[in-house]
Amino acid sequence: MLARKDGGGNRRSTVFDRIVGNAVNALILRPWFDNAALRLLTRWYFPLSRAWAAALAAGGDPARFSATVPTGRLTQRLVPRALETVELRLAALRQAEERWEEAFFGPGPADRSLETARLKAAAALMQTRTAFAPMHLEMPIPAIAFDVEPIERVQKRHERRLLARNTAFQAQRACEPVAASRGYVTRRGIEGWVRFPAPIDATAPLAWARVVTPRANAARMPSMVFAHGIGMESEMWGEPRDLCPGLIPSGVRMIRPEAPWHGRRRINGCYGGEPILARGPGGLLDFLHAHVIELGQWVAWARATRGGPVAVGGVSLGALTAQLTGCAAHEWPEDMRPDALFLVAPSRLIAEVAFESSLTRRLGVPRAVLASGWSRAAMEKWLPLLEPQRPPIMPPAQIVVVLGEADNVTLTAGGEALIRHWQIPEDNVFRCPAGHFSTSLGLSRDSAPIRRLRVILDQVGRKAHRRTAPAEMAANASADAFPAERV
Repeated sequence: MLARKDGGGNRRSTVFDRIVGNAVNALILRPWFDNAALRLLTRWYFPLSRAWAAALAAGGDPARFSATVPTGRLTQRLVPRALETVELRLAALRQAEERWEEAFFGPGPADRSLETARLKAAAALMQTRTAFAPMHLEMPIPAIAFDVEPIERVQKRHERRLLARNTAFQAQRACEPVAASRGYVTRRGIEGWVRFPAPIDATAPLAWARVVTPRANAARMPSMVFAHGIGMESEMWGEPRDLCPGLIPSGVRMIRPEAPWHGRRRINGCYGGEPILARGPGGLLDFLHAHVIELGQWVAWARATRGGPVAVGGVSLGALTAQLTGCAAHEWPEDMRPDALFLVAPSRLIAEVAFESSLTRRLGVPRAVLASGWSRAAMEKWLPLLEPQRPPIMPPAQIVVVLGEADNVTLTAGGEALIRHWQIPEDNVFRCPAGHFSTSLGLSRDSAPIRRLRVILDQVGRKAHRRTAPAEMAANASADAFPAERV
């Protein structure tokens, strides 16, 4: 289990919870689980996702599908039926989304059953990946459709940012008002969505976030903006799992953005997050440029609607994005600056992750990048835009890190390097004998990191004065809560 001081003074879990938690940790949350998860992802999930994305782009045409996905003679006859299933479920999702849009962002009335129908239709579409399993058995499907951008194209797009690295994360246009949905009551609290036009053209038009407000609806409360990892699409797989269990019940509002190229922001022909890997360094640069700025704007919206302290957190790639957000905030307006960071499986060694991570190696990313004319030295030139180069805006005592001691995906050494570089106090570092995937799962069994973050937010809240939000966001905020909370 995660072993550190609890620091929070919260009530202990029941005996039953502790027994179950210890049993699960002992049997599952260990490196063997991560090795099995990695094999499942790289051998099955990513290849089936590749076929699924190609099916969506084919529009029901077997010839278009077969032009991009290898099919053997035995399973070729399965293609028309698989494409038909994908098309039917895609149509069902679009219908469910239209009704959902009208209910929650349109004239209404809001009905939770429409949200349930949307999630069910989305999960049904995502599950059509399994239709391509027989094809993968006969003729292995590549996990990624690589289209690595040449160095010259990446340089043309990002060279100016590299030369002005301290101001590299600036929006291309002025921030537009956030649109908030109606909300509905669940066991977790009051749930709704907010969205605004994406500030960077390289991504889908709208940036989205699901927001969960505790039932104890205080006029001024802390917020957490939490970024997910690559390929994680909770809005498409059914009821979203709470990635920071215990935070909402403790009175913290949870804001969960949908990252560029994921979920509703997916690019046609790609599965969630694929462009980040498929395009090589240029894909990662584009993704971080967009997502870091969006996190800063979510911070500003959180502060405009509640006024309490705001933490930015994330897991894996989300943790990297949160790290860069903390650094970019030096050049941002005060309302966009987070007060704390909560980093799960972070890393400071991005070149090592790109070339030595067990995930990228098994997916063939280093081989594809090198074959496209990139070298490790060529990628290292862009590290000022990919990994933290200076301390973040907040003091080290306001940063919490959760690290797996056997993490071979974002690499334990990279997390330790970040801890040393930022001089994060040991009381804020939580190490566990686990790998990459089981590190985040372990948060459901040991709440010490969450309790530590809660203490930090309380301390910041007592010291800080309410900050003034920019007029365009303040005009969109209600007097005591964000509009989605008006059920």
